[in-house]
Amino acid sequence: MKNRIYAPHWDDYELIDAGNGLKLERWGKYITIRPDINAYFHPQLSKKEWELKANFIFKEQKGVFGTWINPKNLPVHWNIEFEGVTLNVFLNNTKHTGVFPEQNLNWKIIIESLNSEGNFLNLFGYTGASSMMALYKNADVIHVDSSKSALTWAKKNAHLNQFNGCKLVLEDAILFMEREVKRMHQYDLIQMDPPTWGIGTKGKKWQLENHIDVLMSLSAKLLKAEGKLIVTTYSNKIDPIILKETAEIYFPTRNHRTGMLATKTTTGKILDHGSILHIY
Repeated sequence: MKNRIYAPHWDDYELIDAGNGLKLERWGKYITIRPDINAYFHPQLSKKEWELKANFIFKEQKGVFGTWINPKNLPVHWNIEFEGVTLNVFLNNTKHTGVFPEQNLNWKIIIESLNSEGNFLNLFGYTGASSMMALYKNADVIHVDSSKSALTWAKKNAHLNQFNGCKLVLEDAILFMEREVKRMHQYDLIQMDPPTWGIGTKGKKWQLENHIDVLMSLSAKLLKAEGKLIVTTYSNKIDPIILKETAEIYFPTRNHRTGMLATKTTTGKILDHGSILHIY
């Protein structure tokens, strides 16, 4: 039986239903249908019920890329809130919206763990939702990503919240971590959400299974003695058992928990997202 760690809904987000390779989600006042490979089961609601609810439907073309069907010509970007923090949702040419809502489980940890005396390292920071939570608590924040568009989006989220003090770094995460180790810098909280695969800043191919060990090793050097580490992976090759074994190697004296990050739909279905590790 899977050890699932559930991410809850909140006022501006609801996973309504899932199945047939799709998920039906509410973001504030708008509802989307988009693909999810983990929704391999049958949905609770009918296809007609889904389509009657949906404002936007994503049509895949290649990989994560495609087109959003928008029959009512609604705005393709709007804002949602999480515990006082504003996040921008933007429907562009991929199935992603700029927010991974299941990460709200980790946002809670960030908000509860940091204050104006703390510092936060957000690796593979994407559009910066986690960074915004740390800025909300007046912590020092370094946000690292190898994508210029992701950093631009993170900057927009910071502007929406009138947050200052977020250092945006366009860099390969491992190279940045290695430099930070040499500089003898350490952090109260580190989060990393590495991609399963991709192309790095210099055209190098990235596969998470080839890098998870070095990521954990460097994290152990960068984390303060009582610091916390949050790791999420969306790779079927990096499961909770691998995260647990790696944690026991590099954090042998620390408490940890691992499991499958999951969300339960309003209709009662369970959607797994990936593996999660907390060092505390």
